[in-house]
Amino acid sequence: MTGSSDQPPRGRALHPPLTDFPIAAYIFAAAFDVISTVGGPHRDWATQLWHAGTFVLVAGLVLCLVTMLSGFLDLVRFPVSRPRVARTVAAHVATMAAVFMIGSGDIAWRLAEYDSSASTPTGILLLSLAAAVGVCVGAAYGGTLVFRYGVGVTAAGPGVAGTAQATLPPPSRSPARSPVPRAGTARHRLRRTR
Repeated sequence: MTGSSDQPPRGRALHPPLTDFPIAAYIFAAAFDVISTVGGPHRDWATQLWHAGTFVLVAGLVLCLVTMLSGFLDLVRFPVSRPRVARTVAAHVATMAAVFMIGSGDIAWRLAEYDSSASTPTGILLLSLAAAVGVCVGAAYGGTLVFRYGVGVTAAGPGVAGTAQATLPPPSRSPARSPVPRAGTARHRLRRTR
């Protein structure tokens, strides 16, 4: 019966696969800015890295909008009812919204300074570093939602391929009967037989 309220929603979450590029863009922009600042205004490659950081951040922010929209759609599709999960969702959303605002300010400042600076200005470097640290914290919250709480992960029955979470058999009560030897067991058996 489809549409029943007692069944979990079917399908996969849209948001997690889209997060990689925006996260990488914030981190690469910060790395380019650090190297550009270290190089200083008298090196051509420092200017090129400053401009590359701008392009990467603009592309990252555009894709960040799509990623945020998919996250909102997943939040509507996979409602959260557990309080701890709801707090983690709130922390993830707040952190990533703050990172988006920092990135937007970074882009505005970059575009104002684009032709007048030969390397990354110190203020823009600090914004880029703040966005990179913030996106790592927000990504950790997002990873907690998926990998610890299973938000947006559909559990499958045995034999169902293509699902994000496998159903494991119950653990054996006797570790001696386990078909997989414990770490170091085979090595000790070899020593005993010599």
